Amino acid sequence: MKAMNFESISVELLYILIKVADLKSINKSSEALSLTQPAISKKIVQLENYYGTQLFTRSPRGMELTASGKKFYTNAKKILNDFHDLRISVLDKRISLQEISIGVLDSISAFLYPEFFIDTLSQLREITITNKIYELITPFNNDILDVVLMDSAFRTDLNGDFFEKKLFEEPYFVVYSKENTQVENLTDSSISPYALQKLNVLMYPNYCPIHQRIMNIYQEINIEPPKITEIDYSESIISLVINSPFVSVLPKSLALNKVTHNINKLAMKPLDITFLRSVSLFAKTPEILNVVESKLTNYV
Repeated sequence: MKAMNFESISVELLYILIKVADLKSINKSSEALSLTQPAISKKIVQLENYYGTQLFTRSPRGMELTASGKKFYTNAKKILNDFHDLRISVLDKRISLQEISIGVLDSISAFLYPEFFIDTLSQLREITITNKIYELITPFNNDILDVVLMDSAFRTDLNGDFFEKKLFEEPYFVVYSKENTQVENLTDSSISPYALQKLNVLMYPNYCPIHQRIMNIYQEINIEPPKITEIDYSESIISLVINSPFVSVLPKSLALNKVTHNINKLAMKPLDITFLRSVSLFAKTPEILNVVESKLTNYV
């Protein structure tokens, strides 16, 4: 029995034999494999010389396997399937939630994926829920957090290698008191950047991603932003909006929640299409990204 020569036998040779047998043509196999016909013929001869037997015969129907060739074909397919399984097992780096630390904006965890975070709260290695964008960006950049869910626009603040999956987009709404005649008297179906300039806007301080995004949009469209009064407490903002001419700007999911809980006092109106919120999942590796994304899809 010949000693195995790994320079003579390779996965490529097995794959070529299978392709020629399936297509019954060196010409068609040449196109499928992006190899020249002489190169394919040479590799088949290489296999036949190694095993000391003829594997193909030419017939009017094309390249036909001999009896030995049929046995070789069956075993070659099994070897390639095993090789594929081996490769998958090496690449399949399964990661459990217990190994992952996640950071998420409060508005996303509370109003977009509440069931996911309720179910996984005790499973995750670590979780940070905050409305301060820098409390996500800084630990992610310092490799303390493996994953963050936040507004896509803040990708420019992330350092090093990371992987992104955009999850969804939603519009921003102006939330206001039903007694606020400044907004009630606006006849357009949405509020333009110019109309928002004239309103008294109440928002979280500048650390809030919603606040930052509104300011950035005004900068992008080269228009002076509205004057914003900053309040650091959510319930105080809503209380002031209900009882004053102030309005607040919130993404749709959060605006719906606030208005629904104060349906007799609050109303909401969409901002111009210019104002869109995009939310992404950012992760340190594609494996971690895939694990978290696959979990999130169960809660959409």
